[in-house]
Amino acid sequence: MTIGVLGTGGIAVTLATMFARAGHEVRLGSATGASGAPGVTGGCCEEVVAESSVVIPAFLGVQGAVQQLGPWRAGLRGKILVDITNPFTGGHVDFVGPWAAGGTEDLAAAFPEARLVGAFKNVWWEAFDGGPDSVVPDIRVISDDADAKRTFLRLCAGTPFTYVDGGGLDQARRVERMAFSGVSSAGLFAA
Repeated sequence: MTIGVLGTGGIAVTLATMFARAGHEVRLGSATGASGAPGVTGGCCEEVVAESSVVIPAFLGVQGAVQQLGPWRAGLRGKILVDITNPFTGGHVDFVGPWAAGGTEDLAAAFPEARLVGAFKNVWWEAFDGGPDSVVPDIRVISDDADAKRTFLRLCAGTPFTYVDGGGLDQARRVERMAFSGVSSAGLFAA
């Protein structure tokens, strides 16, 4: 399976590199088509969506992901769409919307024909730097599509982290709020 990561910010390059090191074919989608990640093939976002079985958009916030992915809606049909966003306010000090709303649920509503999985939502991207003092908590993976979740967990098996089944999409709001137990960060994503 080809994993397509969309974006050029720190989290996009980190995730693309991590999955490539785990032995997967990885494409990194950007406006210029350049990769910027070792062992990863670059391409424009539209190509990467078309050629990937799993798509991980690394755009700022749920609304940014919905807006950026809109033109490729048909290309996402039947594919595993991995949501890594959190509905943070601009300063990353709180969440937009009420407690009862979860970002992954919003993305699922916007792309109902994609097979949505939420992952990497309960950690900050700095945790993936792998420094000697880095401690990464178990990464919660959520989805209402049991087969998509199992497939994604299999793809994660070769990475250096521990993944746990976090339940269905109704758990998005809880998993997303776990990020605040880590270190705050801003300006992490770029399209």
